Amino acid sequence: MGVVPKIMHHVSRIDESAATTPAPYEQRSTGFRRATYVDGAMGSVHMGVGVCFLAPGGRIETHVHSFEESIYILEGSVTVQISGDHETLGPGHFGLIPTGAAHSWRNVSDQPARWLEMQAPQPRSSEYGRDTFFVEADTSGASIARFGHFDESQLPRPGGESQMEGFNPTTGVAIKMFVDRSFGAIHQSLFLIQYMPGAKIDPHDHTFEESYLIVSGRVSATADGSTYDLGPGDVIWTSVGCIHTFVNAGTEPVRWIETQAPLPPAKEVFRFERDWVHLG
Repeated sequence: MGVVPKIMHHVSRIDESAATTPAPYEQRSTGFRRATYVDGAMGSVHMGVGVCFLAPGGRIETHVHSFEESIYILEGSVTVQISGDHETLGPGHFGLIPTGAAHSWRNVSDQPARWLEMQAPQPRSSEYGRDTFFVEADTSGASIARFGHFDESQLPRPGGESQMEGFNPTTGVAIKMFVDRSFGAIHQSLFLIQYMPGAKIDPHDHTFEESYLIVSGRVSATADGSTYDLGPGDVIWTSVGCIHTFVNAGTEPVRWIETQAPLPPAKEVFRFERDWVHLG
């Protein structure tokens, strides 16, 4: 009997109608739901990723996590309170909430809010243990979280100097780092990537997991030898060792929000097949 190839990726699509309120939040939030697209159920061991939804007037009470959390606001407006600070965030805002930082969320607008939420180390299953704890609000000091805002002027010129450690500029590819080692992250990275028409990256793998949420355009993604045509709302996760590649074969740019965990090394971030094929 031959060896069955190991599948080291997962493809799905964000479905707001399937979003649910996570069990720890059921009695400590209103109007909050989450559509998870990366967790242990699909083979991941390093990250938990999903899209959060908060209805107008909704809230999440003050809590802490035993993991690090990064966010990217996709739609609407939310207010996060951390220590004595309040931050009102809208589309394009991103942030890093350190492990153990007490924070709460509110949507004081009349429109729904939606954001990507990345968690590392991976949250525990309810059967294994707790990692989210609701606490009294802490207003004693300045926030230790960090936030920023992305606009079009910040997108690097395709082929220009890379913002990602260990990544050499590739024709037609632009990367805008949001959360990484220089931003204070310990366990993860979060960034936006754009491929212009015709841009591609050669087959490669990593020592870390990655997730990709397509936000505009279309891309051809190949993982473990299977190819997928992905568009807005589609997501793909690749594990450690999954050989994957992306090609923009269309006529419009494609963008996605990407997460990585564990935090990539400063060197030897990519293992390209092309660098070793000549050895047979």
